[in-house]
Amino acid sequence: ETKRIDSIIMLFPASNSTFPLFTVKFRNSTLGLGKISLSEPTLTAPSSSWYLVQVETGDLGDVYKIRVSCDDVPCFKGWHLRSFHLQELHTKQELNFECNCWLTLKSEDKELVKEFPAATEDQETLPVYKYVVSVHIGDRWGAETFANVYLTLYGKTGDTGVRKLHTSLTKGRKFQRNKVDSFLVEAVSLGHLQKVVIGHDGEGYGAGMYLKMVTVKESQDSDKEWVFPLWNWLDTHLGLCKTVCEIATV
Repeated sequence: ETKRIDSIIMLFPASNSTFPLFTVKFRNSTLGLGKISLSEPTLTAPSSSWYLVQVETGDLGDVYKIRVSCDDVPCFKGWHLRSFHLQELHTKQELNFECNCWLTLKSEDKELVKEFPAATEDQETLPVYKYVVSVHIGDRWGAETFANVYLTLYGKTGDTGVRKLHTSLTKGRKFQRNKVDSFLVEAVSLGHLQKVVIGHDGEGYGAGMYLKMVTVKESQDSDKEWVFPLWNWLDTHLGLCKTVCEIATV
């Protein structure tokens, strides 16, 4: 039975940060993903250093991670989140997340999405990895794309949510013919990877791309690599005749 719960969320941004459009998602092992989207504090504490928000949610179950994201809107310079606290008002049960990070495209990380594991006495705190996601474009005429490319990783213990592939570790323009671009995707451990969903928004002339495969490592130093082969077009008129596809690991 699903019940409605009043929850208090306390967000501690840096003193020079503004309250952004943001989304918080809660992942648990039994009920899947809960989501709260906020555009402004519904309750603001009389302090310039933190915000207090009261919302109604479904039963969140045993939360083991949260995902915080900001909208990429014009003139948004970034937001520093120091910590995040969730309290269920009826039971007074609390979850605390120490964040201490920027959500911005201007810092070294260049990321508007961050995940944080829950730290409790009852369950193991999962590690956070910077997955290295490599997108292999094929050697075909017109294989390149100037569209925005998005990807979701799925593993035994969860998923990353949709991530825009912003900044390549490889020099040069992204997603060009016969080129491999690598990106860092930070997430709470996903366990054994099972599939990826990758696609683009179709922006620009000739937006379709010929994708050989996606490869993923747990870190830049890891020897373990997951391979997701496609060898096909992500295009509205060629190959699969669609711009988004799901690829299982081999």
